[in-house]
Amino acid sequence: MTIRKLRYLGGAAILGIFSTTASAGFYTGNELYDICTVDRENKTYVEKTYECVAYITGAVDAFNTTREANKLKSCIPPGVTINQLKDVTVDYLRNNPIDRNGSASGQVFAATRKAWPCTESAAEPKSSGATRSKAKSRKK
Repeated sequence: MTIRKLRYLGGAAILGIFSTTASAGFYTGNELYDICTVDRENKTYVEKTYECVAYITGAVDAFNTTREANKLKSCIPPGVTINQLKDVTVDYLRNNPIDRNGSASGQVFAATRKAWPCTESAAEPKSSGATRSKAKSRKK
């Protein structure tokens, strides 16, 4: 990271400390959807893809940590890939545009709960046929 970027981030952090309004989350569902669906031809594609995946996996880690703190197991089965988490989230955001004004973390939570309900029998996502097919082909 360059010195210029570090200065920019430091300045942004200071401004954030003095911000007068509070937000329910870092991103709305609309912002996360835009980040996760940036066109491959866009010069920021790689950066946005990493940002998307990092946000989603961070949200899922937070959900799982909360469940563990409450002596509960994760609802997401072992073996689910980061790409599956991204696919399920993007599918959910695409199919629920009215809900995208809410916090992105709430949308990630809703997407993963829809795909993997908290039941002992939940082994594959329910929302995306393509994701189920990929999961089945990996098991063979």
